[in-house]
Amino acid sequence: MHFEDILSKIEELPTPDPIVQKIISVASDPNASAKELSEVIKLDASLTVRILRLVNSAYYGLPRKIVALNEAIMILGFKTVRNIALSVFTYSSVLKGNKKSSINHMQLWKHFLGVAVGCELLAQMTGYPNKEELFIAGLLHDIGKVALDYISPDAFSAVAKLTENLGISFSQAEEKLNLPNHAMISGKMIEQWNLPEIVVQSAAGHHVPNNFADSVYSDVVAMVHISDFFINLMKHGNSYTYGGLKLSSFALNILGIKPRFLTNYADKMKDKLKAAEEFMKIEQEVS
Repeated sequence: MHFEDILSKIEELPTPDPIVQKIISVASDPNASAKELSEVIKLDASLTVRILRLVNSAYYGLPRKIVALNEAIMILGFKTVRNIALSVFTYSSVLKGNKKSSINHMQLWKHFLGVAVGCELLAQMTGYPNKEELFIAGLLHDIGKVALDYISPDAFSAVAKLTENLGISFSQAEEKLNLPNHAMISGKMIEQWNLPEIVVQSAAGHHVPNNFADSVYSDVVAMVHISDFFINLMKHGNSYTYGGLKLSSFALNILGIKPRFLTNYADKMKDKLKAAEEFMKIEQEVS
């Protein structure tokens, strides 16, 4: 199976439904109002309830309960609300959508979410201003694995078995089996969803940040790489990687990160992951 084969079939995968697409569009419009975004979200009652539930979760740490969507948008910002909507879509439609899948959806979702949380924390700790894009970059960094499972469940199973038997990374197993790299597939899927280039590049490059040294988003690619490494190291969820990952010195150097920083980062990550537990219940039925 070649990269072109995967690309030709990516269109068969779920893409954000019209409401989520409209949310992405409005949230990206600097001239849009909170009322406009609220009116789009309200078209999907289930999504509205889920967004409000997550807005009031421990992760955002708001001092009082928010009951109005308008207020949630004003307090958290357009991109954070967009991220919550994309989180709901990614879990409900993409991860759970494939009935023939052999993936442990909850464990892979836990990995996705862990990397998202780790990216946002890293953005805060390094003073990077656009932490909302870091969250969604982390959330979608491994979406290519889901694509491979959709397109060829047998190929995905072969990779997963090889990673476990040999104690290697998913990328190393893909290479051994002459399969396209999931990170590049992730980038193409995100591009198809019309998300910003910053998210596309960080997904495509999260295993090879040095290859993106000349990119204007090289620091973001580095942050996704570091977060992914630590979430795998902590065994938070299951990314179907059982070894073989190395922390890139390029990624550390471009961000000016020292060993003491990493120790502090790992400690803070544990608290952030605990606060994000409500996101694990994203599939919870709403009424």
